[in-house]
Amino acid sequence: MKKGEFNLKGFTIIEVSLVLAIAGLIFLMIFIALPALQRQQRDTARKEDITAFISAVKKYQTNNRGALPSGTGSFNRETETGNGTSWSGFLRDYMNNSFEDPSTGDEYTLVVQPCDGKGKDEDCASNSEWQRVLTDTFNASVGNMYVITQAKCAGDEGKGVISTSNTRKIAVLYKLEGGGVYCENS
Repeated sequence: MKKGEFNLKGFTIIEVSLVLAIAGLIFLMIFIALPALQRQQRDTARKEDITAFISAVKKYQTNNRGALPSGTGSFNRETETGNGTSWSGFLRDYMNNSFEDPSTGDEYTLVVQPCDGKGKDEDCASNSEWQRVLTDTFNASVGNMYVITQAKCAGDEGKGVISTSNTRKIAVLYKLEGGGVYCENS
């Protein structure tokens, strides 16, 4: 070895800093993307729950000459005891599987209201609580599923609910965590 030559093996500070910076960026991307992915998965589960709910409503109607469960207001399995013709009875008798919001694990609460549009294909009145779900300023309670009777979704997602002449139809709304409102018809 000549004088002034070094035979050192290892990494320079610049190389170590570069590797740490890259690793930090990877972790940052994971921590930013992970919550969004989890929200998307919970919203997908909610959409599947709404589809299962509507399927159960159709089964109920088949067994009850096309009628919908009775009542308006907030319902869950424990709301009341009854003969199964109310929405809480429907939940007990037809929603046998888990019917829980994926973010809390608590059972969904049905908020049932009629569409108060004046005629066929008119917007349901905007003063109802469920209509506020469509606005960004309203923070819908997690776990509230809005069931609008004698109504159908207005087409584009988040555009609202319109009246229908068919008294046996419902529209189901849920404000998603990822933004927007999901609406599905019976």
